[in-house]
Amino acid sequence: MSYARALKAAVVTAIATAVGHLAMSAGFTWARGQEPDHPDDWSGLPEFGATVLATWILMPLVLWVGMRVLGERRTWFQILLGTPLWVGVSSVYIDDVDHPGGLMPVPVLVLFVLAGALLGAYDPGSVRNDEAGTART
Repeated sequence: MSYARALKAAVVTAIATAVGHLAMSAGFTWARGQEPDHPDDWSGLPEFGATVLATWILMPLVLWVGMRVLGERRTWFQILLGTPLWVGVSSVYIDDVDHPGGLMPVPVLVLFVLAGALLGAYDPGSVRNDEAGTART
């Protein structure tokens, strides 16, 4: 395992988590501000749904772009497993964010960043290179 790659993955996952969390917070504020036309109207529901969907789309994009900017390739493992993990975490703690000044629990966010760092540290190309080097000797 490359510690430099794990550090890069931790930084990128922390940034992606912050972006996702800020997008949720801003989007939910926007959704709460929608005035209902009727008392029984589900005002803000399209905005709420768009916010959730946007954070779910942002996570893989920020992970991929961040790792590419830092010069890392073969990050599909981090993206394919980190994104559903974010979907789960953001779904479970959606009510914590959906009020003014709301935050997900910090330990959960720290665990998510650690999971993203471990997922991003895995480089399938290095495994193939290690096996090829061992086969030659």
